[in-house]
Amino acid sequence: MREVLSIPAGKTIKNIKGYGIHAFPYPRNTTYDQSQYIAFRAEKGGKMDMLYSVTNEVVLNPSDKNLECKLHHLDDDSKDRILRYINARKTTKFGFEKKNHTYKFFVLKEEQSLPHEPRPQGRNTAGHTYYTYEEITCGKDEVIVQSKL
Repeated sequence: MREVLSIPAGKTIKNIKGYGIHAFPYPRNTTYDQSQYIAFRAEKGGKMDMLYSVTNEVVLNPSDKNLECKLHHLDDDSKDRILRYINARKTTKFGFEKKNHTYKFFVLKEEQSLPHEPRPQGRNTAGHTYYTYEEITCGKDEVIVQSKL
């Protein structure tokens, strides 16, 4: 198991933080390794300010009717957050870019603040990366991806 998965959040970061939900097209060519924590990188530099854990995962098509029925197995808070996230994201320019496609939704829990707001050393990459817990929490402004340590 990896320690910290870092995902570029781009224009969805406001909704990720607002609802504690992350969604991505699923299945897809690249997969995420199972990780203890997730951090989302902001635009323009890739600053990360929080470590999250995933408390639940669900795969569904956000365009389907009766979404609430498809979420019946989740607790009320998780269900409500997913539904509000879907509605909010549909109203953004980003939306759900793949129509009539399934997405995997991560229900997130805030675990640890990163007040030093670490960012990737060098360029902020377009893809996901991995960090060690020690590297991302040590207080450095620029952090090195796990593969380069």
